[in-house]
Amino acid sequence: MEIPSRIQLTGKQFFVLTGIVGARAVIGLEDPFRGTLTEEMPVEVAKIEQELLEKGLIQTADNEPVLVQELLEYIEVCSRTLLTIHMRVAGSEETSKECFIYYSSGLVVKADIEIDPGGERLYVLEELGTPSEAWLKIIGYLQLEDRKNRDTGSLALPKGWFQQWMNAEQGEQEPRKHLLAQGYPESVVNDLADCVSHPERYATFTAYYCPDLNCRIQGIELLRGAQSNWLIRNEGEQDQIWGATVTEIIRELGAVIERIK
Repeated sequence: MEIPSRIQLTGKQFFVLTGIVGARAVIGLEDPFRGTLTEEMPVEVAKIEQELLEKGLIQTADNEPVLVQELLEYIEVCSRTLLTIHMRVAGSEETSKECFIYYSSGLVVKADIEIDPGGERLYVLEELGTPSEAWLKIIGYLQLEDRKNRDTGSLALPKGWFQQWMNAEQGEQEPRKHLLAQGYPESVVNDLADCVSHPERYATFTAYYCPDLNCRIQGIELLRGAQSNWLIRNEGEQDQIWGATVTEIIRELGAVIERIK
């Protein structure tokens, strides 16, 4: 059976496949068997293996399940990678899109997260090519657009305030008042406030580097408004916010990965 280039799996199917190849942990894969009793697991796993067998995704050899070759490489990349990137991207008139991107030296695999009509989390696996090819596609997913660079320097808010501002939990005027009280120019603060209130695009970019399950994490947020682009990074007890061009954004995204290795 020919394996399609995009492979849709339920959480239980993905979990069982990674178990077959001996994965200890996979970033982004939630445990779909949480709450299942230990004595129930063999029956549950057998049901999922039968589903995978019927889909042509596994075969049996010496009464043991093995992945078909076309899928094996995908699952091994997801299971054995040291570097995983998590992205969540939302626009002003669209729902949030989420994916996990798993790196190896020769192949990169993306797992798009989708929700079926019943509310179940689905993983759609797709090859992105080599690391250099994948990086170009990642930049494309973010839909970066150049805006004027105000050369703002860094604005600082107390830790967590920016997310609360985005979610309108901090109070619409409180972060703005705080920034003005710190002496930042009113034109810059107003521009940022307008971006927060009416974002054209908002994205989170988080890199995980996990040698021996010792996970190091670095992340950055991107906010695109009608007039300017903003980058947000948590540093210590502050949210650091600064304006950036597309070139500067791409450089900062690369720095996020380099910073954790």
